[in-house]
Amino acid sequence: MSVSSAEKGPAAVRTVSLLSLQRARSTIEDFALSYLPYLGLSPERDFFKYLDVLVWCEATIYELDEQNELMSRHGLRAPNLRLAGESSIRESLKSLDLLDERVEQELVQADVYWTNERSLTAQMLKLGRYRAPQHEDPSSSPSCNSLALSEVLVTHEAKSFDYRLLFLILHGLCGAQYNQGLLDFLRMDERLVDIGDDLTDYEDDVEANSFNLYRSYVFLYGSEAPLKLAELISDLESKHGALLVQLPEDYQRHYWRRHEAASSEPGSGKWSFPQPILDESAYRSSLRSLTS
Repeated sequence: MSVSSAEKGPAAVRTVSLLSLQRARSTIEDFALSYLPYLGLSPERDFFKYLDVLVWCEATIYELDEQNELMSRHGLRAPNLRLAGESSIRESLKSLDLLDERVEQELVQADVYWTNERSLTAQMLKLGRYRAPQHEDPSSSPSCNSLALSEVLVTHEAKSFDYRLLFLILHGLCGAQYNQGLLDFLRMDERLVDIGDDLTDYEDDVEANSFNLYRSYVFLYGSEAPLKLAELISDLESKHGALLVQLPEDYQRHYWRRHEAASSEPGSGKWSFPQPILDESAYRSSLRSLTS
């Protein structure tokens, strides 16, 4: 007699596809090389002890992200939606005694990110283009051009919840204590990495109607978006440097080794701002005409 997934428990619920596993591969590789050494773990040896939980979590997140991006592409807000796999992650971690308050906070951040992504991309799709504000300073309004700068920044800050979630889970798996200084530094580092990715992926994200911090800044500030984002980057880099020098020297050495390795990869140069696309509707129409 067969036993249902519900009777076997949350670990038996199927949540991933081959596509989500393929998408998760590069993230998992980067996570293993970048984060495991902070806990004294070897990416080559120790990762395989925790492979099942870490890979399953990240692949499930990518599966949920695929669903969310599909809704975003079509401009669906669905403000009260809770993606089905979210509960699977939560219940599975709970069954493994890995669901503490910090982990729960990052699961909440996942929901914040996906909900806000749908909201912001629906607004941008509806607007279609940058519209100059009626007042002088776009940031002085709680909702400029139907986009709220505060919502944009909250969404950006939540974006790398998966790295933070995996790192917290890894602490639980190997019995390590949280180091708040390290967690604060990594959060700042993740924000800067996300901005770099958003600059690289800008045109693709406009076409796909995906959340992108630079794209959001273009809707808020038009042709001044590069300058405004550069100001944010400068502030984050200052905080990043201050947090880095407070870390133990072995942490600092590991960070610089990984930073130098990443800097040698294609497309990893210093900040480069694409030309702002002020009329996204026209841009997407031109892309469609090229492929028709």
